[in-house]
Amino acid sequence: MTVTLEEDAITLRGVCGVEEVEDLVGYMERRPDLPVDLGAATTIHTALWQALMVFKPVVSGTPASPFAAGQVLPALHSYLDENRGEQT
Repeated sequence: MTVTLEEDAITLRGVCGVEEVEDLVGYMERRPDLPVDLGAATTIHTALWQALMVFKPVVSGTPASPFAAGQVLPALHSYLDENRGEQT
């Protein structure tokens, strides 16, 4: 399982495919207080990025993919900073 619920964070590890979005959404629904740690992820499917945009958690860590780290993650942080106060 690449998406896990830890005591202090929801963690993405390795290749996180579309099949993991249901787990991620479930964890974010049950534990909206926890940050989502992307630091151990190598690949993150767009469905998971979209779930992060909907639930607007605090996001930590940097995924291994240069594209995700350099392009997607900064765009996500910008979006979250602008929209975190809005209702989902």
